[in-house]
Amino acid sequence: MTVVSLFPSATELAAALGATPAAVSHQCDHPPAVEDRPALTGLVRDLDADPADLDRVAARDDTYYLDGDRLAAADPDVILTQGVCAVCALDAGLARRAVDRLDLDAAVLDVHADDLDDVLANVERVGEAAGRPAAAAALRDDLDARVDAVADAVPPSDAVSPGDSRPRVAVLDWTDPLRHAGLWVPDLIRIAGGEPGPVAAGERSRKVTADELRAFDPEVVVVGPCSADVDEAERAARDLLAREPLADVAAVREGRVYAMDGTAYLNRHSHRVVDTLEALAAVIHPDRFEGSDEQVRRVDPAAAGASHDA
Repeated sequence: MTVVSLFPSATELAAALGATPAAVSHQCDHPPAVEDRPALTGLVRDLDADPADLDRVAARDDTYYLDGDRLAAADPDVILTQGVCAVCALDAGLARRAVDRLDLDAAVLDVHADDLDDVLANVERVGEAAGRPAAAAALRDDLDARVDAVADAVPPSDAVSPGDSRPRVAVLDWTDPLRHAGLWVPDLIRIAGGEPGPVAAGERSRKVTADELRAFDPEVVVVGPCSADVDEAERAARDLLAREPLADVAAVREGRVYAMDGTAYLNRHSHRVVDTLEALAAVIHPDRFEGSDEQVRRVDPAAAGASHDA
């Protein structure tokens, strides 16, 4: 069974199931075993005008192209693709177009996810497609147990004691303009013992204004921009605090602003979302969970020069 993957989330999941893809996208950087795999995709802007270069393109849109020569050489049985975000990675439509053009005998699986239930269900979907159903069942059992462990350790949703509160939590996956994370992230906030908002589970990430953020008055703010590591996330958080009038927001007043590795934790819907859940639980309820993750960093609002201007 030969698997190729056209986006990082599926690459991570397939590798975890023992079906490391034979070829991947140019964005796939985890686990280390995929670093030497042929890259099937690239950015259209990086193509030159050489006819031979353009001829090998099996499908393209305004952002990404799919290398037909490399895809055909991989001779896949299964192509893992995505339909969550056409901006983040090459989408399922281009993959199907390439399969038709190259007349490949390959199944195309859209590893789509709108919420946490979808993310977890994809473990078994990919396992079946990749011929690894037993590994998928074992991984799903482990993930479910870890989710349950977090849910059991946080205050109940109807908690009224001040010591058992569920703080309001905002997770920003972009800072200029402000965007609040959606899809599976609100589910993670809720299970980790926080109150999500202003974006609901299943709703796509969307722009929010500084006024909306202040009205929600989050008690915890996590900044994890798309495709950013923790250093870039920290810079983005500091820039946000210096630029926007957020000094009166509870999280800023109480020093509960965090930078989180967006690439590893917030922007991909592989099995690693359960790592994200555990990381969020540690910043939302530090009294109940140990927080020693190098990919999460507290940001000092005072040092960032938090703005008071209205």
